[in-house]
Amino acid sequence: MTGPGQAAASGCGAPAGGAAVTSVGNQAIIQGKVTRAGSPVGAGYARLLNSGGDFVAEVPLGEDGGFRFFAAPGDWTLRVLAPGGISAQRGVTAATGQVSELEVAV
Repeated sequence: MTGPGQAAASGCGAPAGGAAVTSVGNQAIIQGKVTRAGSPVGAGYARLLNSGGDFVAEVPLGEDGGFRFFAAPGDWTLRVLAPGGISAQRGVTAATGQVSELEVAV
């Protein structure tokens, strides 16, 4: 899904970095940045997997290495895939009304 003024990147329907947040409200948000040697990784994808390891959602990384998901409360796995065979995986818990921040170094 793209919003006004946002273009889909690399054939993925999600805006790079994920949809913008105007307020947390009753949302459970998982967001963060992907870095390599301290610099943002601006090419690649962040995937969200449920507690059973099933694919749920994917967003292309923003130029700043950023990603954002609006998730149901509970335990999730974030998987990062980047060019050159780079991958990383982190567990995260999402809670209603909170933003769960991750920094993923690859």
